[in-house]
Amino acid sequence: MSRLILLLCLGVCVSWPAIAQEVPPKQEFRGAWIATVINLDWPLNPVEPTDVKKRRMEILLDGLQAAGVNAVLFQIRSEADAKYVSETEPWSVWLTGSQGTPPDPFFDPLAFAIEAAHKRGMELHAWLNPFRVQRAVGSSPTSPDHISNRRPEWTFTIGGIQVLDPGIPAARDYVVDVVAEVANNYDVDGIHFDDYFYPYPPNQITNQDDDTFAEYNRGITNRGVWRRENIDLFVEAVQDTLLAINHDINYGISQFGNWKNGVPTGIVGLDAYSVIYGDAVTWLNEQTIDYLAPQLYWAFGGGQDYGKLAPWWASVAIDRHPYHGLGAYRTIYSRDEIPRQIRLNRGNDDIQGQILIRALTVAGNSLSLRDS
Repeated sequence: MSRLILLLCLGVCVSWPAIAQEVPPKQEFRGAWIATVINLDWPLNPVEPTDVKKRRMEILLDGLQAAGVNAVLFQIRSEADAKYVSETEPWSVWLTGSQGTPPDPFFDPLAFAIEAAHKRGMELHAWLNPFRVQRAVGSSPTSPDHISNRRPEWTFTIGGIQVLDPGIPAARDYVVDVVAEVANNYDVDGIHFDDYFYPYPPNQITNQDDDTFAEYNRGITNRGVWRRENIDLFVEAVQDTLLAINHDINYGISQFGNWKNGVPTGIVGLDAYSVIYGDAVTWLNEQTIDYLAPQLYWAFGGGQDYGKLAPWWASVAIDRHPYHGLGAYRTIYSRDEIPRQIRLNRGNDDIQGQILIRALTVAGNSLSLRDS
């Protein structure tokens, strides 16, 4: 009997070095965006009963947990509206089917999602669209207390899209106050913005801010420089506000993945710097954000080569965390594209993780992503 035990022990000892040589994955942020605008991920139908909405959220989070996701970025503000209890903005049409109408039976989606995420060991970052007021003017009635009705002079409209004018200091302050309301009232782990600053083509701004520039130019003569500085001032103001409320709230922005044409060499196409006036490199250099999630929804190769952009963003994110945004929704990808991108990320010590869009794609195991 003692000889058998000795042999078993030897067997364990012999096999142990092979196990010990395996290198565990580095600590990483494994996020997923839960998009609520036009009911992309949740809720699937704004008029479905409250108990169905709750159950759908739980099922979605269960699927994300099974995929290894440890942080969700939940869109709580899509068109100057709210999927949380707000004294500033009306309930979202994408939540109840009618802007300004609360859920019935009542529940607080953000509070519910925070509790459900934390139970599953996930962080929850509140995702807000900063300046969009209406994605399609006239598509549905707005409530009297919507900012489009209370402060129309703070907005401009291009091609049916209405946005708050980032050049107006009071408009920027308004969005900062919205963030403060969330940070003060909810146990969020993060505040997260997408990059709807100045609007994307085909609704790119031209002269719609002539009056604003004339009044608030701060002595700056180059309008592109001025627009970028408007966004920089906003980003910094949000950071100052969050630090005053709670140092533990992480603050991040998801920026379009092409900073400038030709940077790095070979990258071409629409760029954030000159089109939507978002200068993420400045935010990283000035450390006015905690993390950046560049939207790298492209494959390896081509004019927006993931193999070039991913390490470049990591190289400029000095003392900040880059969490690369991956386009899991892009069914045009080959089955191994996202796994290859994640392997590149994990092999680069300067890349701290990734965020996948969209949550339903991940939880639903599209292209066998979760299996991979």
